Amino acid sequence: MPKPGRHLEGAQTRERVLAVAATLLAQQGYAATSISQICKAAGTLPASIYWAFGSKEGLFAAVMERQAVNFFDALPIITHTDLAADADQMTRMFEEKPEFLRLMLVLSLERRDGDPAILEAARRVRHLAVERIATALEPSIVLDDRKRARAISREVAEFALMLFDGAFVARQIDAGRAKTRALFMTVATGMLAMLDHLTAQARSETPQRKATRRKR
Repeated sequence: MPKPGRHLEGAQTRERVLAVAATLLAQQGYAATSISQICKAAGTLPASIYWAFGSKEGLFAAVMERQAVNFFDALPIITHTDLAADADQMTRMFEEKPEFLRLMLVLSLERRDGDPAILEAARRVRHLAVERIATALEPSIVLDDRKRARAISREVAEFALMLFDGAFVARQIDAGRAKTRALFMTVATGMLAMLDHLTAQARSETPQRKATRRKR
């Protein structure tokens, strides 16, 4: 049995490696970031990284998923109550934790023809994002048909993810807090407008159309 101290040290080292790899990837991109660089910055050996993650691609996939969980756990629930406060919180998040989307976009584009571990991780990350956003939105949809409410929340969540992608790219090209906040006011407004539209559409459907939808 391993000693408790060694087990704890291993967990701490793993977190340190993930944090260092995330920083280097965000700064340099996939191609310019080597395992030796990560080892030097994290104070560990290459064998430890390969033992824990299997490959360079496996390490970077783990980085991407770790960043995603942290990001979406902190994402505000967009409501009509205080749109400005929601936009402010999203602005702070993208100023303080920009690595997640940069990692996902850069790695997915750079490695689309390489090891499938990166693309598989990107798909899991986007699935996680849609599920987290949809779960947060669903309680605000006032419909008797909860299955339809769930479908609407997922559709809006997928739309929101596309808006986040666009806002992130725009922020990299034209930075600045005021412009970033304006971008996220647009994101929040667009999400709520779509949510309201789909909810109103669901309420106005005739019984015959609802029955047809259920058969599908």
